[in-house]
Amino acid sequence: MIKKRKRHLLKSILPATFIFCCSAIVIVTIARANGAAADPDQPITATTSAGNISKPIESVDVRFKDSGHDELPDFQKHVAPLLGRLGCNGRACHGSFQGQGGFQLSLFGYDFQSDHKALLEDGTDRVNLKNPTDSLILTKPTDEDEHEGGLRYDKDSWQYNLLQSWIAGGGTNADSIHKLDRLVIEPSELIFRSPSTKFELKAIAHWKDGTVEDVTPLCRFHSNNDSIAKITESGEVSTNSIAGDTHVVVSYDNAVVPVPAIHPFAGEPLNSSTAFASVSKIDVLAEKKWKKLNLQPSELSDDTMFLRRVSIDITGTLPTSDEIRKFVADTDPQKRKKKIDELLESPAYASWWSTFFCDMTENNTNQLRNIAFDNNLPSEQWYDWIHKRVKDNTPYDEMIEGIVLGVSRQRGESYLDFCERMKETSANDSFYENETMPYYWMRREFRDRETMAISFAHAFLGLRIQCAQCHKHPFDRWSQKDFKDFSKFFSGINVRQYSGGTTPDDKKDYVAILKNLDIDPDRKKNPNLQRQLREAYRKGETTPYGFLAIDSPKLTREELRELQKQLQANKKSKKKKNIKKPTITEATLLGGDIIDLTDHEDVRTPLMDWMKQRDNPFFAKALVNRVWAKYFGVGIVDPVDDLNLANPPSNAALLDHLTQEFIKHDFDLKWLHREITNSRTYQLSWVPNQTNERDRRNFSRAIPRRLPAEVIFDSITFAASDSETNRTFRNSVNGRAISIPGTVTNVKRTKYSTDASFALKVFGRSERASSCDCDRSEETSLIQTVYMQNDRDIHLMLTQKDSWLNRMAQQNTAKIQAASTQKSLDTLNERIAKMELTKTDLMQADNKKQLQSLSKKIKGLEKTKRSLEAKLASIQKPEGELNVQQVVEEAYLRTLSRFPTPEELDRCVQHIQEEKDLVKGVTGVLWALVNTKEFIVNH
Repeated sequence: MIKKRKRHLLKSILPATFIFCCSAIVIVTIARANGAAADPDQPITATTSAGNISKPIESVDVRFKDSGHDELPDFQKHVAPLLGRLGCNGRACHGSFQGQGGFQLSLFGYDFQSDHKALLEDGTDRVNLKNPTDSLILTKPTDEDEHEGGLRYDKDSWQYNLLQSWIAGGGTNADSIHKLDRLVIEPSELIFRSPSTKFELKAIAHWKDGTVEDVTPLCRFHSNNDSIAKITESGEVSTNSIAGDTHVVVSYDNAVVPVPAIHPFAGEPLNSSTAFASVSKIDVLAEKKWKKLNLQPSELSDDTMFLRRVSIDITGTLPTSDEIRKFVADTDPQKRKKKIDELLESPAYASWWSTFFCDMTENNTNQLRNIAFDNNLPSEQWYDWIHKRVKDNTPYDEMIEGIVLGVSRQRGESYLDFCERMKETSANDSFYENETMPYYWMRREFRDRETMAISFAHAFLGLRIQCAQCHKHPFDRWSQKDFKDFSKFFSGINVRQYSGGTTPDDKKDYVAILKNLDIDPDRKKNPNLQRQLREAYRKGETTPYGFLAIDSPKLTREELRELQKQLQANKKSKKKKNIKKPTITEATLLGGDIIDLTDHEDVRTPLMDWMKQRDNPFFAKALVNRVWAKYFGVGIVDPVDDLNLANPPSNAALLDHLTQEFIKHDFDLKWLHREITNSRTYQLSWVPNQTNERDRRNFSRAIPRRLPAEVIFDSITFAASDSETNRTFRNSVNGRAISIPGTVTNVKRTKYSTDASFALKVFGRSERASSCDCDRSEETSLIQTVYMQNDRDIHLMLTQKDSWLNRMAQQNTAKIQAASTQKSLDTLNERIAKMELTKTDLMQADNKKQLQSLSKKIKGLEKTKRSLEAKLASIQKPEGELNVQQVVEEAYLRTLSRFPTPEELDRCVQHIQEEKDLVKGVTGVLWALVNTKEFIVNH
C-alpha cells in the first residue's frame, strides 16, 4: 500500500513545452570576411534599436510580379536565398553530399562562388544564357521537365521572373561578397492576446553599402515550438490554445534572428507585492518574465524540501535525520544561507562538483590507456587535479587555463627526469600539485585537429560546431571555413607514447631507462617488452611515460593528400608549376580575430587569452548556463551545450546578468553557487498552481528531476547505513560513487561489498564518450524499476552486517535475550524463596536429614542464580525501548528527508505490528520508501 501510494505522489506534474524569451527590436549585426564563401570575421550580436530606419526597397515579390523589366537580380542577395527558400539547397535535394541528378549545391547555399560555378557548369543546361527560358532551373521547378522535387513555383510567378531576369542578364555573380550589416525583423515581439491573433513578419536587410531592402520573401522561417507559435513559409505567425512562449527564427544570408512569441497564461495578473518577494537580482529578472507570461510562481519550499534539494545539488548527499531535525527546529532567519555556506565547505561538495567538471572535460579512463602502465592512473590524476582546485575554490578561468595550456614536461626537463618525476608523483599521489594538467589533450580519440576543435568548443564554449566541419551550420553563423580556421589552433598538439619522443636525447633516455631495467628495447627481438615494463612499473621502478608535445602547426592528412595529388598532377603536366608546401601560420578565433601563430611558442596561448577576455561571448556564459541547469534541471539555454543563434535563452537578461557578475567576481565558483541557491527562485516549491503546471522553462517552480546515477547509489547506501556512518557520510567520501574518478566504475564500497558498476550504468552515469552533455542520462526506464525492486544489490545494502536494520535486529535480539534471562532469574528466585520457607520449618522440626538435603539444593540453585545474573549483565542493554513510531520516522528521514504524515505513520506502524518479526516489518517499510518516486527524484 505504501509503495502504491507513493507512485502517485508526483502525478500532478505534467509535461511542459519549451519556452523562450526576448525583447525589443532584434537587430543582427554581421561582418563578412572576403572569400569564396560568406564567412563572418566578427560575431553576430543581438542589439536593440529604436532609431529611424530608412525606407527600404520593395520586396522582390512586388518588383518581379510582372515580367519584362530591366532590373538585374543579385546572385548573393536574391538568387541564392531564393534557391534556399525553395529548398533546392536543402539536405533532401541538391544540398546533400552527393547532390541530385549530378547537380550539387552547397548545403543551405552559403558558398556563393561554388554554387554559381555549379549552375553555369559547361555541358549542362541548368542555366542557358543563350535561351534563358530553356534553363533547367526554370523548366524543372515548374514541372515542364521531369523533376523529383515536384512543382516549386508556377511559370510567370515572381520567382520565375526573378530567375529568368538573372539568366537573361548574363547569370553574373559579384566579384566580392556583399557584407550584411544587420537584419531587422518587425514586429520585434509577438504577444498573442487571443488564439485568433496573427502576425505578418517583415525582414529588412541593411547592407554595408547603404542598401536597405525588404527581403521577407527570400527568408526562411521556422518555429522552435509549433504548439505555441506556427509560422508559414511566407512569415505569417499564429498560435494554438496552448499558452507559453517560444521563438520563431528568421534566416537570411548569414543572419539568424530569433523573434520571441508569447502566449500568456490565463488567470489573474501576477501581483508581486503579495505573490512573490524578490531577494536577489535573479528573482527580479525571473519575475519580470513571469509577468509577461502571467505566470504565478509556486510557494516557497518548506524547510525539509529545501534542505534535501540543496544538499543533493551541492554535495550529492542526503541530509542526516539529526540534521533535518535540527534545521527544522532552528528559528534563525539566516539558517538557509548558513546551511548553503556549510555545504560548500564540505568534502562532498568538492567531490561531487569535481565529477561535474570531469564529465564536462571528458575524463575517460579508456581514452588514456596509452600514457602509463597503470590504466587507471591518468584518469585518477585528472580527477585529483580538478578536485584540488574545486576544493580550494580556484577561479574557474585559472582552472581551465591549467587544462587548456596543460604540459607534461617542464621547460628544459629531460625525458629521463620527466619519467623520474612521474614515478614520484604516482607513488605519493602528488600529481595535483602540478601547475597544469595535460591529459585532456592526450586522449586516444584526439588524432586530428578537427576532433579537438569539436571537443574544445563543446567543453569550454558550450557550442556544437561539428555541423560546420562539412557545411554551413544550419542554425548558427559558423561556416566550413570558420571551422577549419578555428581548428588550426590545435594543429601542433601531439602525444608521444612510451617510445620517448622523437629527439635524439629523448630516445637516448628511453634506451637508458630500459637498460637500467635489464629490458631489451628492440620490440622485434623482445615481444614481451610491454609486459616487462608493466611488471617493472608495479615494482615501483622508473618506466617510460607518454607525454604531451606542442609542436609547430602541421597539415592534416587530408591537406597532405591534396598536396600529394597536386604534386603528382604537376609531375605529369607539361607546364610545370612551382608548388610549395603550404604552412599553417594563422588561425581564427570563433567570431573573432585572425591570430598570427608564428608569434606564439604555444599556439593554444592566444586561444586561452581570448577566452579569458571579459567580453568573450561564450566562455563564462557556457559555464554559468551549465551550473544553472544542475540546479534547475534545465538550462537558461537548453540544451546547455548548444549556444546557437536559433536556440536563444529563455531569459536572456537573467543569463547575461549572471554571466557578467560571475566575471566581475573573478570567476568565483562558490559565488555562483551561493548566488543561485540563495535566490527565492531556486527555493520555490515543486508543487504547481493553475498557471505554472506546464512551465518547465521559466523557473516559476522547481521541476522534480531524477537523481543522478551516483547520487542514487550513494543514497541507497545512506538509507541502509547505521547512524554513525550517516553522520560522517558527507565528510568521508572515499569509496563513494560521487568520487569515482574516471569511467571504470567497478569500485568496491568501503563498508559494503556491492559493485557500483551495474547500477551506475542502469541509471545513466556519463560514459564521457562523446562531445555532448547528453552523454549523461537522467531519464527513467523499466530496468531501473526492476533494479530498485528486485536486484540483489538492494537486498545486500539493506541487510549488510553494519546496516541500520542489522543494528536494530541486534538491539531487538538483545532485548529478547535479556527478557528471557530475567524471567528465568525471577522464576529461580521464587523457587529459592519457597525453599527458604521450607528450610525454616525443617529447622523448627529439627529434621536434620531433610534439612541437609534441602540446603544442598538451595546451594545449587544459588550457583545457578549467580550464573544467570552474570549472563544478564553480559547482555548489551539496548539504548532505550524500540519505539515503532520513532523507527518509522527515522526511516522517512533517512530516505525522503521529511517526517511522515499521520496517515503514513499509521499505515507503516500497522504494517510493522502485523509482522511477527519487528525487523522484517521495518525492512518492508524501508524497501517501500526507496522504491517511491519521492526517493528517486530531487524536488
